Amino acid sequence: MSDTKQTDVSKVRFSSKVFPSAADMALWESLSDAEKRAVVKRDEEAGYQSGLAKPESLEARLARVRADMAHAL
Repeated sequence: MSDTKQTDVSKVRFSSKVFPSAADMALWESLSDAEKRAVVKRDEEAGYQSGLAKPESLEARLARVRADMAHAL
């Protein structure tokens, strides 16, 4: 198994946060297995380092996500 610390994925960025676009899928498929593992590890670590999510109701979360999606279009 390769060492993910030695695999540079600093330039690998996906455009979507939830549902992958065709370009994101093509990018993912172009990565080697070591790069895929390194991307997953990098993104999991970033999520962990971001801390606890603020408490919010389901309704508030849906409204926030829908507003974010409306701005993204």
